Amino acid sequence: MRTFTIAMTVTAMALLLGLPACGAREEPSPAVPQEEPADRAAQLEAQKAAYEAALSEAEASRGAGEPALWTLQDEDTTLYIFGTVHLLRPELEWRSDEMDAALAEADTVVFEADVTSQAAASEMMKFISTQGMLQNGQQLSSLLSELERAELQKALDHVGLPLGAIEPMRPWWAAVNLSVLQIKKEGFDPNAGVENVLGAEARAAGKSFAYLETIDEQLGRLANMPTDVQVDFLVSSAESIEEGGDVLDTLVSEWVDGDVHGIGLLMSNPDMMGSDDVYDALLKSRNEIWVGKIEAMLEEPGTRLIAVGAGHLAGEDSVIEMLEAKGYEVEGP
Repeated sequence: MRTFTIAMTVTAMALLLGLPACGAREEPSPAVPQEEPADRAAQLEAQKAAYEAALSEAEASRGAGEPALWTLQDEDTTLYIFGTVHLLRPELEWRSDEMDAALAEADTVVFEADVTSQAAASEMMKFISTQGMLQNGQQLSSLLSELERAELQKALDHVGLPLGAIEPMRPWWAAVNLSVLQIKKEGFDPNAGVENVLGAEARAAGKSFAYLETIDEQLGRLANMPTDVQVDFLVSSAESIEEGGDVLDTLVSEWVDGDVHGIGLLMSNPDMMGSDDVYDALLKSRNEIWVGKIEAMLEEPGTRLIAVGAGHLAGEDSVIEMLEAKGYEVEGP
């Protein structure tokens, strides 16, 4: 089992990215030579051991029994900060009285990015056409070694997707598609995700919306990763394709219990991301930018509910820890 993928691919889609992210395109480079099998096996065993140790500690910790909610306020502004999961099983019950009260009180709901409007759909299409696809007729399989192509084909067979469907894609976009297909196959549904549910209720109630980043800013963090990192992302996704549902179920159970410590152990740290580049792109650098935007919200009177992926609110580089390091008093778990 590849813990890099567990934390980065499946959980990134569910607990970090409201949508896969985009940015400036770089020309693909040749695939990096694969590791020797013995070295690769040793690396995978070390990663598996690290994940199992983190899982054991996470399962031993406990939360408050409901998804975590924090409050940051001054004399004329109240900010509720709620950790979300972007894809959930439709039958899951996760609502709490505390969260419902925060939504009712808020005059503005703040999400990571706009993923529902017509403008967002157009922006997404433009981004993928320029940043998600290979250029000049190049094919994805040309970036992979024979062993990597075999791993990818097994994963594609598992989700029922032909190789030709992803051949024109850059590795990061192929990895996202592979991961989302697997999550959906396991019964997770973006329509049941927290943002979709809260967004529908907020629109019906006539609330305002705001966003912490654009689609380009969010997806660009994946698109701008070096090609060898993108290839590793894709191959890792393929290698752990069958474990994705079980891992996400574990993380969702930690989220429903409000076990912020457990979520931090399992995904919000560089060891579980497998790479400092990936950790920074998907989590740390985004959190740093968001903290500045949250500070600016305190200058505007009113009540806002900030709902972002739960992975951003756990671990030592979380939005909560960063706010507290700046001297803010954030009430919560």
